[in-house]
Amino acid sequence: MHGHFFQTKADVHVIVFEQGHGDTGLAMRPLPILDGSDVRPPLALRDWVQTLPATLQETRTAATALRDLVQDAVYLDEECYSSAVEHTHYHEKLHVQQKRVHDLENEAAALRAELERKDELLTAAAARQREAQRQIAELQQELENNAVVFRMHYQELLTRNEEIERLKTVIEGLQGGP
Repeated sequence: MHGHFFQTKADVHVIVFEQGHGDTGLAMRPLPILDGSDVRPPLALRDWVQTLPATLQETRTAATALRDLVQDAVYLDEECYSSAVEHTHYHEKLHVQQKRVHDLENEAAALRAELERKDELLTAAAARQREAQRQIAELQQELENNAVVFRMHYQELLTRNEEIERLKTVIEGLQGGP
């Protein structure tokens, strides 16, 4: 049996199993990656005296953590390692699919909100159209009423005009008469 370490993306992980009965999951812890952002300027001699104990303590802590990782590591055969890698790939695919579902849910929510906004605009436009139609009907009724009143006044004027003509004829007949 030999141990396997595998790498995903930028972090290095160690496959760790608890030894015992039953199936246990993988416990992977990322190892620190030095990227140069932690580089400090050179220290003077007296600064070394002050910082050395802290640096030694950090080194001890890091060495202890590394020792614990190595002690916790379980050596796997090729079949176990392959199944762990396959499990990791399935987990990554699942994560991608869950993210896609989440993105689609967000997109659906945005579309529902847009649909509601357009429905509100449509409802408001329909209300404005109904109000405009009501005003048009009101104006048509007013025009029809005015037309009726105009016809009545016109008829009244014709009647008075006829009466005036009749009276003129009577007056002319009376003036030329006796």
